[in-house]
Amino acid sequence: MMQFGNVCIVGPGLIGGSIGLAIKRRNLADTVIGVGHRASSLESALKIGAIDVGHLSIDNAVKNADIVILATSVSKIIEYAEKVLPLMKSNSVLTDVGSTKSYIVQQITKNMRDDVVFVGSHPIAGSEKRGVDHASPDLFEGCICFITPFNNNKEKAVETISNLWSFLGAKVKNISPERHDELLAYVSHLPHLIASCLINVIGEDDLMYGAAGLKDTTRVASGDPELWRDIFDQNRENMIKSIDRFMAELTEFKNDLISGNNDMILNRLKKAKISRDGIFHNNPRVHDDE
Repeated sequence: MMQFGNVCIVGPGLIGGSIGLAIKRRNLADTVIGVGHRASSLESALKIGAIDVGHLSIDNAVKNADIVILATSVSKIIEYAEKVLPLMKSNSVLTDVGSTKSYIVQQITKNMRDDVVFVGSHPIAGSEKRGVDHASPDLFEGCICFITPFNNNKEKAVETISNLWSFLGAKVKNISPERHDELLAYVSHLPHLIASCLINVIGEDDLMYGAAGLKDTTRVASGDPELWRDIFDQNRENMIKSIDRFMAELTEFKNDLISGNNDMILNRLKKAKISRDGIFHNNPRVHDDE
């Protein structure tokens, strides 16, 4: 099995911790180093075996790493990239797991060192829960992981990050940062927004009467609000477009109700059922996006 040398995970939480557990289970690295801002989180990561050593300071953690993975919230990725890049050794690779890509890639690559390569990535896996205590070595099995190479990427570095995700069980797809953000606006970001809005339009006293349907439909609304605010902010233009399309669909459905067009309502419901069943019934291991 391919070895990836020393791997440093900045932010060993749910995603970062799962990466560490998966790497260690498959014996893919010599050492897994964790960097966090809370000693308690690092202790938890060490306890479950997600990392071999933990640091509160990035200085010593990064300097010997062959791969540095930024597994923080999207609002912190650029900040940490600026901190770690001057410390990374020559011919090492920097990557991330951010749910947005265009802004992150633009900001990180504009001041890149010639001897370090950044390769953006995003595993479509996660949960509404946070923290390393919920990490799993199988989190990435069967999920899609987008790799967002750009013109200045070195082929070897792209291959390294692609191989890493493949060995963790993910199905790797290359995609441009722009296309990634456009796609994720519809399949991940808009659903979270809709789930939150649905909860907000139901009276608090009425929520207690909701059953499994409401619980399943709105589960992702339990995700970290600050994390999702930052995702929406970085993907603002695509979010606005997706909201417009959703509102148009709602308006058409509303007009069918007003006019009593039951045939069209039935057609809309059938279309949705066929589309959803065709994807999710044939792929039961669809993962949640963080």
